[in-house]
Amino acid sequence: MRVDGSAEWTTAVAVVLALAAGAGAAGAQVPGTLQEFGAPVYPAYEGWYENPDGSITLLAGYFNANTEEIVDVPVGAGNYIEPGPADQGQPTRFAPGRSWGVFTIRIPGGDADARLTWHLTANGETASIPMHLDPLWVIEPFEDAANGNKPPVVRFAPDGEEFTGPPIGIARELTAAVGVPLELAVWTSDEKPTDNLVAASRRPRPALILRWHVVRGPGAVEFSAPVQEFADSSDQNPTTTATFAAAGGYVLRAEALDETGVGGSGFQCCWTSALVAVRVSE
Repeated sequence: MRVDGSAEWTTAVAVVLALAAGAGAAGAQVPGTLQEFGAPVYPAYEGWYENPDGSITLLAGYFNANTEEIVDVPVGAGNYIEPGPADQGQPTRFAPGRSWGVFTIRIPGGDADARLTWHLTANGETASIPMHLDPLWVIEPFEDAANGNKPPVVRFAPDGEEFTGPPIGIARELTAAVGVPLELAVWTSDEKPTDNLVAASRRPRPALILRWHVVRGPGAVEFSAPVQEFADSSDQNPTTTATFAAAGGYVLRAEALDETGVGGSGFQCCWTSALVAVRVSE
């Protein structure tokens, strides 16, 4: 890992090391212990990959150092990306703990020095993370070259479009009403490599997990089944409902995990996230 001596990069490295260690402590700006409430939220850069058309996709998530507090930070002075528009799809609601690969930003290829920075202020503390094209940060979210493992497939209809890997744009648009449960149906499956080397050295986990998260929204959202686990990775049709406490626009994230677990056990493969936009009326 390169350290260029800048304060921004040093802070970023400290945060990433803390996240990799599963702790909230490293460097002057990272707390030594987690807190129930009042702790900061740290943006996290996962890495980048090149698309078939030569463009680049940056993948980012976050670490909320609170164990109980859900933090809301609207796009603006406390939550912005530069250069370019302040709003580049980043979350505005931050659940406790580490959330991997929450959103992507696509940028043109051809500029090895391209760099964006995400600034986030929560509970009075600002943290910034640079998103760069250092070759050491190349990731393989669509296939683990070591064993051929690939992310699960997510669909929103039995024969609908297939989504796999990091979230790219809005996959599904729905409407709902305040206080009325909205059914969220997903079809998901995961084809294992024939040599079955996936997670061979890791603790046993369910073959397939579907989790729901709130990325953006003006009010609370209650899922009837926020996490569902399956021993069989063949085609599953988990269904939950979402009940919204306030009118407005929401973005939800359906996350399908294989047995490598949350964040692919830190290797950026193999899981899939798909974004669902919901317009909620009174």
